[in-house]
Amino acid sequence: MPEWVGPATLVLGGNFTLANWIASWRGSLKVYYSTKPLVLLGLIIYFLLEGAFSPTRLPFLLGLIFSLLGDIFLIPRGTRWFITGMGAFSLAHVFYILGFNATLPRTPYLIIGIFGFLAGILIIFLTIDRFAITSEVNKFLLPFFKGYGVLVLAMATSALLCLARPGWSDLSAILAGIGGMLFFVSDLMIGLDKLDRRLPKYKFWIIFTYHIGQFLIVAAVLMLPNSIQITIY
Repeated sequence: MPEWVGPATLVLGGNFTLANWIASWRGSLKVYYSTKPLVLLGLIIYFLLEGAFSPTRLPFLLGLIFSLLGDIFLIPRGTRWFITGMGAFSLAHVFYILGFNATLPRTPYLIIGIFGFLAGILIIFLTIDRFAITSEVNKFLLPFFKGYGVLVLAMATSALLCLARPGWSDLSAILAGIGGMLFFVSDLMIGLDKLDRRLPKYKFWIIFTYHIGQFLIVAAVLMLPNSIQITIY
């Protein structure tokens, strides 16, 4: 395959991304929803061209595919579509968690990560319960919010722990950590929106942090070798 195909795909995907951001900022919903799936589709194609089928990268490819499905399922309105989209993104986070944890971090950092994760779960649960009191959200959705919150927090924690994983360079670990946290922030803003706590231009900030997070995770993973030996310190 010609060498220009990969960069051309990246540039084309970047143009779709920019169009999507502008549409979300301006509130042009038709353009926003029509370009939204194209961003992840372009990223997936680029990832495939760069060797996404290696053992190290395959879980992240599956995560991207389910993220794309989540983007599509969240376009229609309605509770059923929202739950379906949450389900797709839940699977995406599961695959990201598996991908990040192909190698375990050094034991002291792993212990710190576990304690931070448990503290984060407590904060998420208390925040959802507190905001739900004054929100018009369907209380039927609260268990789904909590379960999803646990998954996205586990993904973000796993990404941050790449700083202490063997096989991850300093740059790739930093990109993964920032990417995972931005993905978490994006989902956090979606949750706040559903609980009637919205930021100005929230659609833009949700999609901006989501896309940047995905781009950084892909960039980090492409720096990894094709396979990493599992090691416990």
